[in-house]
Amino acid sequence: MRRPSHVARIAAVAAASTLVLAACGSDSDTSDEPSASSSQAEGGQVSTNTQIYFVDGNTSDYSEDFDPGVLNGVKATFPGAELGDDFKKRLSEINPKLKDYTYGPESYDATIVSALAAEAAKNDNSKAIAKEMQGVSADGTKCETFTDCKKLLDDGDDIDYEGVSGPINFNGSGSPSAATIGIFQYNEDNNYDNLSYQTGEVTSGGESGPGQSVTGSVPKGDGKFVVGSLLPQTGDLAFLGPPEIAGVELAVNDLNDAGGVLGEKVSVVQADSGDGTPNIAPQETDKLLGKDVDIIVGAASSSVSLSVIDKIVNAGVLQISPANTSTAFDTYKDEGLYFRTAPSDVLQGRVLAGLVAADGFTDIAILARQDSYGEALADNAEKFFEEGGGSVVLKELYAPDASTFTAEVNAAKAEDPDAIILIAFDETKKIIPEMIKAGIGPNS
Repeated sequence: MRRPSHVARIAAVAAASTLVLAACGSDSDTSDEPSASSSQAEGGQVSTNTQIYFVDGNTSDYSEDFDPGVLNGVKATFPGAELGDDFKKRLSEINPKLKDYTYGPESYDATIVSALAAEAAKNDNSKAIAKEMQGVSADGTKCETFTDCKKLLDDGDDIDYEGVSGPINFNGSGSPSAATIGIFQYNEDNNYDNLSYQTGEVTSGGESGPGQSVTGSVPKGDGKFVVGSLLPQTGDLAFLGPPEIAGVELAVNDLNDAGGVLGEKVSVVQADSGDGTPNIAPQETDKLLGKDVDIIVGAASSSVSLSVIDKIVNAGVLQISPANTSTAFDTYKDEGLYFRTAPSDVLQGRVLAGLVAADGFTDIAILARQDSYGEALADNAEKFFEEGGGSVVLKELYAPDASTFTAEVNAAKAEDPDAIILIAFDETKKIIPEMIKAGIGPNS
């Protein structure tokens, strides 16, 4: 495969990436410098290893999984605003064993904003809640806690709930219309620290499409707001479960400390989404529906949500995910009952592509899970990177449950990429050693 001039390409892609990142805007910049142990060449390239990029599905604390230094210099992106120490402490009080806080804020916000919608509707029926979700998240008086927001509602004011995960502002398809993406870098201990944050608008799914509006009569609820939690306790995303579950539990505690919803104590029913093989989400969803939940927070995996969304919608229940990012939900016919507090992959793909380009790389490979999450993020990263003048020399989709990833790793090596984006879940622990063995991994 013949490639254009490397020097010319670096200039072109770097210029384009500046536009991409400027469009997103940085609301925090704790450190733009690489770690001291990452030797960096001109243009931002790490000269001692193949530069690897992770995403939200595999950004985790690997300090107990790899020898020290294995991931040193790896960079990552995942949605979420900068989190204050106070909220981290509150989550850790719910679960003292938390290793990180990924999607905990989004889970908290999913619960709180749904409760506020119930208060605005004066009705805990799912359809009534769904009709108020946009109204309580945008174009009103800004408020940051359930107590403050409820007081405004009681006074007859319109509210704009500003969550701990950032502005929500649901668009017509039930997704945030703007969001923040964090950029991180792994250190010698195989855990990650923040480099910066990029905030931008989500350009897809702005208006309600066919089958995306609540229709028919809206029954009166029973007055008791019941939260169903469909989050990963087992499976490929089990590492995301603890902060997400803690986020829901903290929100329910805050709701009850504020007097509950509609004057009644809030209860929560937990179920395991699995997010892997075997597929236990459908039966766990039935468990929640059998408990007459008003909302279901989850699942974390886009593929798992897609496997149960029809069941939830047909039951007339509102589903709100803290972590679904697939673009499939932008147009899904959900009868106006599906929402999410994480942005679609359009934004993360744009920021990720800009980050890789800004680091000076021009010919990259993408290895991604073959599912709705992996394919959507891979497509968006490829689209924005190539629009900026870069080249994706390989986009390889793999079966997440494969016993080995040698073929995919060797395919990437054969293309001699400057850098590799790995869009994965827990199988990262298998793929990284194979990449190192093949000589294309971090610090290989």
